[in-house]
Amino acid sequence: MKFLLMLIMIFSQPAFAGDGHKHGHEHASDLKAQASPAGASILQLGSTWQNQRGESIKLTTLGGKARLVVMLYTKCETACPLIVEDLKQIAAEIDAKRTSRVEVSIFSLDSFRETPESLMSFSVKRKLPSHWGLFTSNADAVAELAAALGVRYKRLQNGEFIHSNVIYFLNSDGEIVAQKEGLKTPRTEFIKQIKKNL
Repeated sequence: MKFLLMLIMIFSQPAFAGDGHKHGHEHASDLKAQASPAGASILQLGSTWQNQRGESIKLTTLGGKARLVVMLYTKCETACPLIVEDLKQIAAEIDAKRTSRVEVSIFSLDSFRETPESLMSFSVKRKLPSHWGLFTSNADAVAELAAALGVRYKRLQNGEFIHSNVIYFLNSDGEIVAQKEGLKTPRTEFIKQIKKNL
């Protein structure tokens, strides 16, 4: 528990740093992701999340399988759809020569407005594969997971968020093996690292 509290103290403060006059999601690139602590695993977090079908899951249940992970929010109309399209293409490329499909988990940063219904609506709108998991939880759980991954985010007065745009690849122990930061950045090296770890 002390480890988790330390993580949150280290990472959550910079997550809310930023110029007060910025009011748009277009500044998302200002929040570069932090380096995640060595050996940190999201499976160590005890938080409970709800998926797009309204089912409750604990992060500990996500162990045993490698997965792609992102944090975004479904009401975003700018950067987040681009991240999702990137994610779909990466998953398709990884799955192309495999018998089993790569696991994908999308966690919402918006603990205020996100619901299982909004997650399902986003999944349908973005034509996401049915085996992908979309999750929402409370503000504490969001802050804890963001700290473990190194995601920085800030909620603006209008309810929108600025945040790090990062796609993570986690091994079956829930540890970060590779990450791709930024929108429209090359993914060749990222995919190479993923295939090496599958």
